[in-house]
Amino acid sequence: MKELRTRLIAAIVAGLALGGTALAQVEITYWHGFTGPDLPVMEELVAEFNATHPDIHVTAQAIAWGPLFQQLEPAVAAGQAPDVVALNEDVITGFILRGAVAEMTPDMLAAAGVEGERFFPSLWETGVVDGKVYGVPIHSVMLVMYYNKDLFEEAGLDPDDPPSNREEFLEAATALTVDANGNHPGDPGFDPSSLQRYAVGIPTPWMGGTIAYAVAAQNGVTFVGSADEGYAPTFDSEAAQEAVQFLVDIGSEHHFGPADATEGSEIDAFRQGVAAMNFNGVWMLSQYRDAGLDFGVAAFPQLGTERYATWGGSSHLVLPVQRNPDPAKVEAAMTFIGWMTQPEQNLKWTTAGGLPTQPEVASSPEYAENPMASLSDAMANTYVLTGFPFLAQFRGAWDAAFEAALHGTAVDQALSQGVSEAAAAIQEGLLSLP
Repeated sequence: MKELRTRLIAAIVAGLALGGTALAQVEITYWHGFTGPDLPVMEELVAEFNATHPDIHVTAQAIAWGPLFQQLEPAVAAGQAPDVVALNEDVITGFILRGAVAEMTPDMLAAAGVEGERFFPSLWETGVVDGKVYGVPIHSVMLVMYYNKDLFEEAGLDPDDPPSNREEFLEAATALTVDANGNHPGDPGFDPSSLQRYAVGIPTPWMGGTIAYAVAAQNGVTFVGSADEGYAPTFDSEAAQEAVQFLVDIGSEHHFGPADATEGSEIDAFRQGVAAMNFNGVWMLSQYRDAGLDFGVAAFPQLGTERYATWGGSSHLVLPVQRNPDPAKVEAAMTFIGWMTQPEQNLKWTTAGGLPTQPEVASSPEYAENPMASLSDAMANTYVLTGFPFLAQFRGAWDAAFEAALHGTAVDQALSQGVSEAAAAIQEGLLSLP
């Protein structure tokens, strides 16, 4: 009897203890769009956070990016927003202007262990508007150059020294491009209509616009004006024209690739060993590995004239605006954001294919074996549009203008038309703001 009584008391104490824990535990919800190969890594990180923070429990929900963006604003309006959301760089500013994302004050960031100087500046600034912080970088991608080492060797090029600037690119592309009779561009009798293998195709629409964005950024182009300038698009400048004309000439003048390339055709050509180079995102790594190619990954070369730059994208953890903010949930959400964006977690996140968000991780011995480690120098010069709420309106017009130029429209005319279309779309967007 005494033993039974002891067991009952122990069970009651344990129950009370569990009940006390449950009562003290803060439940928060987290929406993100990492639904591809990166989903298992995200799920592991959330599980690790929950295991190491018994006073907080995070319930994560993976939603494809498009539906997530569509659901967030109505959820905020209905007072049913999650506590933490991952947003991409091309939508974050729009949600801020629409009042759907809350500021993270310096005190909140400090309490969560988030220091802005720890991150690559271009990534950190993406989550900052008017000096106020709204998002902490968790994920980064960039435009890179894949190249076929076997084709480089066949062309007499060093497979460990891919082109890094315009001059080297033109020289390598000439050596890599061969017609059916073995002639190279510039040789007598060269026939661009019978390419046996070629250097690289410049595709349309989105990937072509992304490549053009990188080269224009290398020319120092400012694509869209500031808020004080009414977000006026400015991408018809002489510097932008020079960048676009250079890319158009790769196909139409130099014949380094097909004039009718698409992103899909270029991926196929690279996988089949027909194209020696492919400009695409870091997310293509696994596909090219599966193709059994002997290939390298290098920073997108400096094809522009003024500085090094490449296109990049990113995702940021943010706090949606709550109708009735619960201080305990806000504190728990910031604890989660602070933990998820620490170097240890960022290093683990790179196993999913993303790039480091912080120089400390990019230069760490643990990251040195990652195939993307060679891109570390380029990460500090990855440019995304920051503080601009109408990226979709800009990108649609920019991509269409570049596609028109590739298909034969005079570059100045194509960009001028693109600026007009972007200006109209941005004005429409401004009028739609609350």
